[in-house]
Amino acid sequence: MEDTWGIPGPAFLAIYGALLVFPLIAGLLWTIAVKLGRKAPRAAVSGPEPTVYELAYLAGGPDRVVDTAIAALVDRGTLRVSSSKKLQLTGPEPADPIEKAVAKGARPGYNSTTRGIRDRLRMSGPMQALAKGLEDRGLVVADRAPRIRQVVFFLYLAVLVLGVARLIAGISGDHPVGFLIPLLIAAGFATLVARAVKNKRSGPRPTGEGDRILHRARSAHGRERKRGIPNATAVGGASGGAMMGGAVLGGAAAAVAFGGLSYYPDEELSAALIPPPVSGGFGGGSSGGGSTCSSGGGSSCSSGGGGGSSCGGGGCGG
Repeated sequence: MEDTWGIPGPAFLAIYGALLVFPLIAGLLWTIAVKLGRKAPRAAVSGPEPTVYELAYLAGGPDRVVDTAIAALVDRGTLRVSSSKKLQLTGPEPADPIEKAVAKGARPGYNSTTRGIRDRLRMSGPMQALAKGLEDRGLVVADRAPRIRQVVFFLYLAVLVLGVARLIAGISGDHPVGFLIPLLIAAGFATLVARAVKNKRSGPRPTGEGDRILHRARSAHGRERKRGIPNATAVGGASGGAMMGGAVLGGAAAAVAFGGLSYYPDEELSAALIPPPVSGGFGGGSSGGGSTCSSGGGSSCSSGGGGGSSCGGGGCGG
């Protein structure tokens, strides 16, 4: 009896076992190489000091940028927060591209909750332009993880298909295949896991220089807070609460850029702006608008409505 594909069962099992771990090892080595590349020394970064929205992107990606813009607009009274945690535009449309996109999302007919605006702006033109500017200056690099996960998935899919083809060929040739089945189950499980994570995406990641600039800005912000610098109202993408190099790093926008919405100076508004945890589905805002809150010197809220060789006990790998 000839071996399936000319490869004895035990030899194929050994090869298949190695193929099962190859995608994982390849993915890990690729990931390590990318991380080492990010830490490699780069040329000096040129350009102006980063704005509050660029610092927010370095600290928390697109969602943090949106949160920072919301904080700036609420702080200026351009946006208000309803009792249903929807944002309402109450002032003139801002000129800054990020703020303008956030303000547009707070108009009637949109899901104007914090989560809704985040979802809409992650891949928006202004957000991509901001990310591209940081990438051009060497402060962020494109995230390679989604590409790595995709390659790992397709490698596991190929391993699974190979195993299924060997199983069918072994059964057709009346060869023992019992030992191949557990490996096929493992290949199927690995393929399902790889498929589940392959489409997870995130934005560009800070480079070593980007991390250093962010750390320096955070430290300056912490010193300003300890000195009791009063909150400065953020104006546009390059506000007094946005820039380094001697300018005050105060204000609600800077606090949120570095720490998230939980760091918004007004606790009541902070609680109203933070999206509730997602449970049993995708988050979304409830309809209707009751009370509104604004922060003008203090928040105010008003209520309203195979093989030829023998294998013992159960078979070889076809």
